[in-house]
Amino acid sequence: MADDTVAQDSEWRPSPLINRIGELWRKTAASLSPSGTPREVRALEYSGVAAQRSNELDRLTIKQWLYGRGYLIPGDAAQVLRLVEPFELDSSAKMLDLAAGLGGPARAVAQAFHAHVLGLDRDPDLVRQATAMSHTQGLARLAQFKNCDPESFELEPESVDCALGREASYTVAEKERFLRVVVQALKPRGQLVLADFMRSGDGEPRDEVSAWAALQPRRPVLWTLAQYTDCLKSLGFNLRVTEDMTGAYRRQIVASFISLLRSNELRHLKPGQVETVVSEAETSLRTVAALESGGLKYVRIEAIAHWSFW
Repeated sequence: MADDTVAQDSEWRPSPLINRIGELWRKTAASLSPSGTPREVRALEYSGVAAQRSNELDRLTIKQWLYGRGYLIPGDAAQVLRLVEPFELDSSAKMLDLAAGLGGPARAVAQAFHAHVLGLDRDPDLVRQATAMSHTQGLARLAQFKNCDPESFELEPESVDCALGREASYTVAEKERFLRVVVQALKPRGQLVLADFMRSGDGEPRDEVSAWAALQPRRPVLWTLAQYTDCLKSLGFNLRVTEDMTGAYRRQIVASFISLLRSNELRHLKPGQVETVVSEAETSLRTVAALESGGLKYVRIEAIAHWSFW
């Protein structure tokens, strides 16, 4: 593996905070398999970077440095397009994105297939920003966004062909209701892909999982894969695929931070801004630790609705 230390030159020395980030992630990277080798440093193109250097640095900026413009969680456009392959999308298709964030995945799907995508998110500010980004990129007609609460939302029955949920349900308390609303929105034989955090068993959560949960913006309410399976079957779904993506997800987090450390972005940050990056790094390390403990899983589910359910 290439040396993951922060680059230095005669005119710049990393602050103690940057050294702190680097040390955290060098220790984590040491356990990576060859498949976790950091990818090439990508261009960091978030349009707000220049403004953020002179003002308070927010976590949306950091997440986009890590995962790409319009992306707030691990998984780039290529991975999103792989997740939706079962949908066989075309220009006549209508897809739901159940946790749209800043809309990067929805726009990737709309651009690739000319499909219509409705992205849902509980944060109205994210919806506003996602809508603005779609306008800027000329995708306002195909990729649209709506604010809704996943605990109480309603959708038009039989209005979409398929639904994608990346980390859409792990903080939803009323998961059965959430999934019932989604299935009712699907047309007959509609398809659903979920990729989400799940508990590995029914016992008390491990300390690493509790520490991870404490740092989440909203309290996780985790199900096991068996609970998702039972619920989806009761709602008329046939499960086609379940895949444990825990290792790949963990490696994506680590590789993203290593790429950031190898870039030049951190050189320009003020001490208060670097502290925000440190905080984000520590939160992500909690995620890595919880995944490595075996108590937290990241699982993909592909399901299709039985025609006989209607």
